[in-house]
Amino acid sequence: MLAKRTRSATLAALLLALAVLLQPVPGLGEGRPKPDVKRAQAVGEWAFKRLNVAFEALAKNDYPTAIAALEEMKGSSRINDHEKALMWQTYGYVYSSQEKYQAAIGAFEKCLAAGGLPEAAQANAQYNLAQLYMMQERFGDAVRILADWFARTESPTPEAHYVYALALFQNGDRKGALVQGELALQKATKPQEAWLQLVLSLYFEKKNYDKAIGVIEKLVNYYPKPSYWAQLSAVYAQRDDFKRALAALALARRQKMLSGGRELSHMAQLYLYNDIPFTAGQVLEAGLASGEIEGTSQNWRLLSEAWLNARERQKARKPLEAAAGRAADGELFLRLAQIQLDEEEWGPAAKSLAGALKKGGLRDPGNASLMLGIANVNGNKWDAAREAFEAAKGHEKTRQSAEEWLKVVAAEAPALAPVAPAAALVPDAAANAAAAPATAPGAEPVPAFAPKMEPAAVPAPAAGSVPAGEAPRLAPLAPPAPAPAAPQAPPAAPDRMS
Repeated sequence: MLAKRTRSATLAALLLALAVLLQPVPGLGEGRPKPDVKRAQAVGEWAFKRLNVAFEALAKNDYPTAIAALEEMKGSSRINDHEKALMWQTYGYVYSSQEKYQAAIGAFEKCLAAGGLPEAAQANAQYNLAQLYMMQERFGDAVRILADWFARTESPTPEAHYVYALALFQNGDRKGALVQGELALQKATKPQEAWLQLVLSLYFEKKNYDKAIGVIEKLVNYYPKPSYWAQLSAVYAQRDDFKRALAALALARRQKMLSGGRELSHMAQLYLYNDIPFTAGQVLEAGLASGEIEGTSQNWRLLSEAWLNARERQKARKPLEAAAGRAADGELFLRLAQIQLDEEEWGPAAKSLAGALKKGGLRDPGNASLMLGIANVNGNKWDAAREAFEAAKGHEKTRQSAEEWLKVVAAEAPALAPVAPAAALVPDAAANAAAAPATAPGAEPVPAFAPKMEPAAVPAPAAGSVPAGEAPRLAPLAPPAPAPAAPQAPPAAPDRMS
């Protein structure tokens, strides 16, 4: 809907134009029209008065009076083509102000069909009609009109390139939309946020991450938001530039623009990947304590790995216990048991190994049973040790070691004193190798794959309207998922006419 100041400016422009044989009424987004080759007809006094009444009424929202003046002109046979075109153009403004967009489209179509406007005014009417087409989701018609408008205009403004890009995007022409969107960005001193979002969405569709980085950097600079920082980090990671990916999230955190636990968790993974495990542990510990990071098995496990990699073994135990209790299988209980065995905590180790076997899903259940037997031997739990070794004997890989241990238990159980390291109880070298934990006690190495975030999907622009003076706004971006994050959706079509 036209704002009051827009109506006043339009009225002033019309009155001035009528005084000089109606020069073109300026419209937002127009560049400089090509030299006018058509001589405009004069506006007679009779038509001038009625157009003046219509525009004064329009400025006061007095639509019935405006329509009455125009109806009087429409019923007259004395108006020329130029006056008729102005009449229909004014109808278009009145209907647009009332949000009767279909009627406004008809009026502007008749205005252009009358053919009585000078070149600049004709271009202005075309531009308005194109925006109305977009509001009604008639994107093909908008593209057709704008293509002719661009052919008539020498220096289209950045705003015009954006509107054309949006029309092409909505009409399915991604290649053409990208060309016009890039021109809008090149010509603008400070591109509007919606323009950057549209071009970014097109780069993401093409997986052109190199160019996407330049656009996101502008978004971070001009319109800083948590989602843009997350996207910037994600695209750096997608290009295997993990130092910059980490730097982007760390800078966002310093500016209090790290929006949630997902980004904090991902930042911790990047700290680990960049061999800064202690800081990774600090980030995760603080996030889990505050509730910003969800207390999932995966996040507790990540914290335990951070502390283990930082050689903070005692700090790793509680997170590992929390992770093991929430995990779907027993592997984390097995890892906890390895730490406990290393500390010669036989009772807790036996409890963790029993928990691992109960949860199941182990890669090597025979080895877990063998370790359980060893822990029970050291804890003088002979019946439990025998039961564990019998279970280990049922697995091909650990059968020989389990049989040797059963002989030891049968021969020495009544007099056997607790033994120091578990490995020292293995009767021979072959059995000792079989009894070794599946992984060495302590930290698991950081996975070979690098932590990445996929760019967030960009929804297609919703049909709507493009304001004449500003670009349509995008819906907020959802937080990225682990693996680069992406831009907000391209804007909707125009919501009012210039």
